[in-house]
Formats: sequence, structure tokens, C-alpha cells
Amino acid sequence: MIDKVKRKADNLAYELEEAMKKDLTEAIENLDTFVKVLSKPYHDEAQNRLSRLVQIQEELSNVEKKLRTLQIDIQNLRVS
Repeated sequence: MIDKVKRKADNLAYELEEAMKKDLTEAIENLDTFVKVLSKPYHDEAQNRLSRLVQIQEELSNVEKKLRTLQIDIQNLRVS
């Protein structure tokens, strides 16, 4: 009789532990989804700013090349 009660208690403890694990997993998934949804606009804005910085960097590189060309042209004019 005692063994039967112990087995029943063990089964209930196992079921309770599994239910708690399931609840915890669901809570973690919900929190993960919440964080992703909440942070998406900030992530998108950061990505847009990064893209803009890359574009500006390319523009600066092009301007630098043009300046070098102009400096060479000016030096050539002085020599002529």
C-alpha cells in the first residue's frame, strides 16, 4: 500500500514537473517574441543608419579621389 502511494506521489511529482517545464518554455517563447517585436523598430532604424553611414563613407571616398585629381591638375598647371 505504501509503495502504491509512493508511486502515485512520484507520478504526480513528475507530471507537475513536466507541466512546470511546459509553462516555463511557453513563458520564455512569449518573452522572446515580445522582445523581438518591441526591439524591431530600433533594429530597423539602426540598420538604416548603418546603411546611410556606408553610403556617406562611399561619397567621402569619391570626393577624396576627386580632390586628389584636382590637386594633381593644379600642380600640373603650375608646372606648365
